Amino acid sequence: MLTLESLLRSLPDRPDGRELLEAFVPPPRFAEKRFDNFRPDTRYPSQRHALERLRGVAAELREGSLDGWMRRVRVTLGARPRGSGVYLDGGFGVGKTHLLAALWNAAPAPKSFLSFDELVYTIGLLGVGPTREVFQGQRLVAVDEWELDDPGNLKLALAFLRGALEDGIRVVTTSNTVPDELGRGRFSQKDFAAEIEELAGAFEVVRIQGEDFRHRHFRANPGVEYFLPPDELARRAREAGAGALHVGFDGLLAALREVHPIRYTALAERIGALFVEAVRPVDQLPDALRWVHFVDKVYDDAVPLAASSGVPLGALFPGDFVRGPYGKKFSRCLSRMEELLAERAE
Repeated sequence: MLTLESLLRSLPDRPDGRELLEAFVPPPRFAEKRFDNFRPDTRYPSQRHALERLRGVAAELREGSLDGWMRRVRVTLGARPRGSGVYLDGGFGVGKTHLLAALWNAAPAPKSFLSFDELVYTIGLLGVGPTREVFQGQRLVAVDEWELDDPGNLKLALAFLRGALEDGIRVVTTSNTVPDELGRGRFSQKDFAAEIEELAGAFEVVRIQGEDFRHRHFRANPGVEYFLPPDELARRAREAGAGALHVGFDGLLAALREVHPIRYTALAERIGALFVEAVRPVDQLPDALRWVHFVDKVYDDAVPLAASSGVPLGALFPGDFVRGPYGKKFSRCLSRMEELLAERAE
């Protein structure tokens, strides 16, 4: 069985840009997503429209029309690119990431697929200029869950987008918020109106309506029924084999503080199954955001998750966190944890 200590020791040294670029591919949960296995809900025509729009983008890239597209959208620093990216806007679980991964799979190389958090962490680790150099030559950069938490993220996102468009890269993103409302409730949009307008103007917005597929099977406000008794959790961890990690929640949070978030993907890849004891409410915002990003990686990598707790899952984050500026992150985390725990609670 894994231990936290052995897991942390197994992580490679500080990654360089090329190593990161090679890792920017759809995670296992979405690796096999294709346009042909996307099933639009007939009640929501926007799903079919989004499917056809991204098929069109893939066709443009495959047919070699990128050179002409580059000439149309090439910009100079400070100019405002108009409609040169594609922005999938929609609620949780309506198929945005499926479509983004399908586009990546249909597009010609070189191409990259990463989350917005991974993009921000990469820029923070390498710097704006070196990050631009890493992505130069890519034909498609697919960015999942584009969101602006603070003015710093806004500036990094805009710097990346300017450089990518100047370099002729097609940028396609998903988000739960339309571009001109990014950052609302998190920082003063009035103070950054020009930056938000420039960012919003760089995208063609494709909206997707629908229901969260996770809530077609699981309850939106789960209680304690998805958690296991501690002795049952321990038994299942023993039976799971050498790749299982059986760990206390507080110990896991402490370990996440020691690892740069760009490495959470590598952590998840090394865990065969995760068993977490004594899950409790997280009342410190930095710990809560680290947990959200870690759960995203566990979910993306389809790592089996089981846990014990004395509180309902809905009580993991304080109400003001869920209602606050990062509310969509926390709601997504609870939705994903609900799905993962329900799979293991049977």
